[in-house]
Amino acid sequence: MNEKTVAVIGAGNGGFATAADLALAGWNIHLFELPRFRGNIAPILEKGGIEITGAARTGFAKLAKITTDIKEAVHEVPHILITMQALAHEEIAKMLAPNVKPGQAIFLIPGSGGSLVFAKIFREKGVKDGVEISEVITLPYGSRKTSPTNVNITRMLGKNFIAAIPSKDNEKVLKRFQQFYSKVSLMSNVLEVAINNPNIILHPAATMLSIARIEFAKGDFGLYQEGFSPSVMKVLEALDQELMAIQRVLGLSVMSYKKLFELRYEKPFEEHLYGTMLKHGSRGPTDVKTRYITEDVPIGMILTASIGQQFGIPIPTYHSIIHLCGLMNGVDYWKEGRTLEKLGLSKMGVKELNQYLEG
Repeated sequence: MNEKTVAVIGAGNGGFATAADLALAGWNIHLFELPRFRGNIAPILEKGGIEITGAARTGFAKLAKITTDIKEAVHEVPHILITMQALAHEEIAKMLAPNVKPGQAIFLIPGSGGSLVFAKIFREKGVKDGVEISEVITLPYGSRKTSPTNVNITRMLGKNFIAAIPSKDNEKVLKRFQQFYSKVSLMSNVLEVAINNPNIILHPAATMLSIARIEFAKGDFGLYQEGFSPSVMKVLEALDQELMAIQRVLGLSVMSYKKLFELRYEKPFEEHLYGTMLKHGSRGPTDVKTRYITEDVPIGMILTASIGQQFGIPIPTYHSIIHLCGLMNGVDYWKEGRTLEKLGLSKMGVKELNQYLEG
């Protein structure tokens, strides 16, 4: 394998940012997109790369390979970075299973429990041991495409956290991931990483409580500029209290989402939310079909709430937000979402679950 080659799976905002920034850092980048989204990469195929501006490395980033062939993308590539929406994790895991081999490492950026999806599917598909699977809390970048061949980095998203499945591989994946991003530390296991994604608390509740304004504004709305009023923050605080109760029962470090923000950005939470994000936070959402609901509810909120349900932890605020978001979109998020049952973990007690995560 060529140790300087990285496969970036997904050519959305995050995939463009990751591919371009790492290419300018000296990595040979293979960028993959699903065949049905071929249009995302057609313009850069013609141009040969991506133009990147903003807070990361800047300039024209030439890519070594741009493809819709997953086998071509990952063949003899040691590092595989999954930058797609969490909703695509199952599909990508099934595509990768016959094409990976020992010595390769898969990083889900972000994970939201997707590493558990990969581990389950790889086990079912008979993937041999030796393929490392890990996930991090979030993408390193706040980014948006500004054209079919350009991406802008509005801000870097602070210190990240990583864990492997099984967590006995934590030190190995940390060392490997630090080749790309140095500001990263370990959490105890992938479930701790998954439930500490701040989007679970920040996005769905604030979006739901702002939906009349969002629909009235017809595009002239910014959640980070308007959505976090004192009353909304009380709802986020209730979600946070329920999350910390889950952390306690699982035997994890008990840490509020505000404290996590302060660790990541090395500044007070209020300064980050009402300062940095007020200025640099992306505008939107524009309607109820936003990823702030359609991804963050069935993936992050449902996974967290299913842990609460399995271990008898009261989670009334999670239930309320999930139920109302489902009503607004006409979707049963409990049926569609990422639960412990779907991950094959519903018959485990706390001890058995932690043993499984440790390996």
